[in-house]
Amino acid sequence: MRGFIKSLFILFSVIVIAAALIKYNQPSNERPVQKNPDTNYNEEIGKKLQNTNFTKKIIVALRAAGYYPDSTIGYLIESPNNQVITIPLHNLDKLEKSTESEIQNIVNSIAETNDLQLFIVNVRLIDAFTTSKNG
Repeated sequence: MRGFIKSLFILFSVIVIAAALIKYNQPSNERPVQKNPDTNYNEEIGKKLQNTNFTKKIIVALRAAGYYPDSTIGYLIESPNNQVITIPLHNLDKLEKSTESEIQNIVNSIAETNDLQLFIVNVRLIDAFTTSKNG
């Protein structure tokens, strides 16, 4: 009887060890951890803005149209459908709808030419003393 219990215990132990080895050696079905898709897009768009000299093109185009942009253009990129560009302008007393529309068209044109998604344009007026006032 003692030999039977000992054999049963060894058999049971072998089954448990085999089951554990099988379970832990199987390939995992879990997906690898990926970065947030928005983070990937932000990195991609950042590189694209640099590689295309997008900011410089915006500044040159605005100056050619008679505007005086500050060289510190800001970007807020949340997703391809929510991209904001903030353009500080000098030498304007007030911001007219036609001015906003013209600047939006300039930015859209340059974005399309450089294979970028369109931006929401936020124009900020700044006076000669660099005191901010919203337009």
